[in-house]
Amino acid sequence: MVTLVNKLTCTGDLAEFTRILERLTEYMRAQPGYLSSELLRSVRNPAVYVEVARWESAEAHKAAVTGDGFRERVSGLGALATVDPDVYEVLHENVGTTAR
Repeated sequence: MVTLVNKLTCTGDLAEFTRILERLTEYMRAQPGYLSSELLRSVRNPAVYVEVARWESAEAHKAAVTGDGFRERVSGLGALATVDPDVYEVLHENVGTTAR
């Protein structure tokens, strides 16, 4: 399993930015190897978002982002936001306990 971490800073129209992200998420969810994702927004700076997506493999993610469907949907995002994505592998995971 790998994790995509993508920091996006919206610099343009927020409604259009959100529309593009929704179309991208819809596309990615249908791709082989997609496991899950979440979109976070900074409390301190509401223009900053972080997308965290889990994939079965780096190859599955690469296949998804090199497809024509991805290119069609991502068109225009660069004019609305700065984007800083990278794919990470899990080295270890720490799970907490719930205090009662």
